[in-house]
Amino acid sequence: RTPLARLRLETEMSVADPSAREHMAADIDQVNAIIDKFLDYARPDHIQLQEVSLNQVVEAAVFSLGQSEGQVINISIPADTRVMGDPVELQRVFSNLVENAQRYGRNPVTGVLQIDIAAKPMDDTVLVKLRDHGKGVPADQLAQLTQPFYRGDTSRTSATGTGLGLAIVERAVARMGGRFALANSSTGGLAAHMKLVKAPS
Repeated sequence: RTPLARLRLETEMSVADPSAREHMAADIDQVNAIIDKFLDYARPDHIQLQEVSLNQVVEAAVFSLGQSEGQVINISIPADTRVMGDPVELQRVFSNLVENAQRYGRNPVTGVLQIDIAAKPMDDTVLVKLRDHGKGVPADQLAQLTQPFYRGDTSRTSATGTGLGLAIVERAVARMGGRFALANSSTGGLAAHMKLVKAPS
């Protein structure tokens, strides 16, 4: 076990008050998540690329984060879409993007969280778009969202975040030979655009 995992176990065993125990365990989990984000960002630039099923990676990322009430995730990826990448790294990319949308992408009027994930294979690339239907981001902040530790306005930031999620995504996509950009959708919400290297047929 890691030191934090041991500390969490000791907390659960030694703190008598259930409410205090729950809050302390949550604090430890939060610290652990922050450390994981730092480690993700500090990963070496070189990775070994291999053929990866985009369908499986996206489905695994969505499944790992779970469904919540008032949440709809639409996935539109042609069957057997394959890209060149690292499966763990690519799943982390989609996990970070979906998690970001879950935190900040609820429709400001209805409160419903809708995330649309679509992919379109081209000649030698696969274009991917992941968007929410939230408030979006002020245009002058878009370019800064992928800077490490940057925090924009309160609509898309949180005291519990590290400011590394989107920076990790941009670096990971670049390491796999792709490109990443953010834009406000014309019909509302933030859209993440990726151009990934298509696996040879």
